[in-house]
Amino acid sequence: MIHGKIKFTVLSKLTTFLKERRANFQNALLPVIIILQFALVLSVDAQEPANEIDLSQPLTLEQCIQIGLEKSTSMRNARLNLAMQELRVKNARSGYFPQIFSTGNYDFSDRLDFGFEPENYNLGLRGVYTIWDNGQREGSFAQAKENLTATVSRNERTKQDIILDITVAYYDVLKRQELVTVSEQIFARSEENTQRTKDFVEAGTLIPADVATAEVREANDELSLINNVNALQIAQATLPRLLGLDPGQLLTVSLDESYQLYQNRGTIERIEMPIEEAIQIALNSRPEFEERQAQLRSQEWSLTLARLQRWPRLNADVDYNVNLDDYLRERENFSDFRSWSAGVSLNFTLFDAGVLGNRVKEIKMQLEQSRENVSDLERSVALAVRQAYLTLERSEIVVDISKKQVNNAKLSLDVIQGRFDVGKAILLELLDAQTSYAQALTNEVNAFYDYKIAQIRLQDAMGVLQ
Repeated sequence: MIHGKIKFTVLSKLTTFLKERRANFQNALLPVIIILQFALVLSVDAQEPANEIDLSQPLTLEQCIQIGLEKSTSMRNARLNLAMQELRVKNARSGYFPQIFSTGNYDFSDRLDFGFEPENYNLGLRGVYTIWDNGQREGSFAQAKENLTATVSRNERTKQDIILDITVAYYDVLKRQELVTVSEQIFARSEENTQRTKDFVEAGTLIPADVATAEVREANDELSLINNVNALQIAQATLPRLLGLDPGQLLTVSLDESYQLYQNRGTIERIEMPIEEAIQIALNSRPEFEERQAQLRSQEWSLTLARLQRWPRLNADVDYNVNLDDYLRERENFSDFRSWSAGVSLNFTLFDAGVLGNRVKEIKMQLEQSRENVSDLERSVALAVRQAYLTLERSEIVVDISKKQVNNAKLSLDVIQGRFDVGKAILLELLDAQTSYAQALTNEVNAFYDYKIAQIRLQDAMGVLQ
């Protein structure tokens, strides 16, 4: 990177030096300058991006979100939509500036011979500027800006949706990894039980049927492990797809510190915000509201423009012309070959069978529909926040219950394991205790990551997911 920067600086300074002295060299070094400029472009392109993420290393959630916002198809299309809307704003603004046209034609016919006589060709310049158009330019420009505002808000909603999908997929990978770890531990215990049962059969304390029972339980645990490994592989393929990468690209994620912290403390962070406050934040923060308001203002400008079509339209125009062919041919006083004109026109529609009036009525009804949709959006958002809030509260309770289940199942398993080792418990009791413990561990993993996802979904419903 250091050599690349030095190379870039040297080429830039050398190119500037030659440009400044191009006139003195009478353009003799122009090919050299072109070659240096081409080398300068290659030098810039050859530099590595500063924020390149190493995909071979475990990725954090923040890195996954960064990749997704850069490479996902949804965000790329969102950026293109924004760029197109910015061009529409520029086009609307261009109505405030004069327009300059070049005109040229060449003619010959049965009355005009083929040649280069003055009668054969004509060349000129024409400039046109509208001084006043009854407010149509202002309306079109304001409407384009409102559409741009709506696009920005829509892109923000798209961004939040992508963050939500990536976060859920990321947590799904972490959950599947923990479930595979739990299944491996359970399967290892089952293999140990099977071997111990065989030893007891050889010692004469158990019968061969007990071996079959232990092997059945071992096979079930192995099948559970296989299913969890398969689910992990699917989750690992889903995550790169959401990031805009090839689903076949294997990505690894960083260890989940929050789950390790939960295991150490045994507690989680609980929501302390009242539900009504969460709803109010959503009504103030959700980008859909700004988008709908911008769309309403755009429709109001459409209504204004439609009404202007019914009024008398008074246009004031200025026209400036130059006959270049005559001037270049005769080379006399320039003022003799230019002309200008200014005019005012009044246009009024006397009869159109009600087309303009119906257009105004249609836009009014569309505007009323949009206002009703805004009211419905408020109710929908309030419901979504309430549902996400209640789901999070339920998830917090489930996490507490699952932790108690793990502790109780572990205590019960330890007691029965001790009794089984001294011959005071039968094999079925031990296997049932191990099954209960395995189910408790699985429930704990699912409960914790359901709780994490519920947190993210509430933030998304409130419109504060970043």
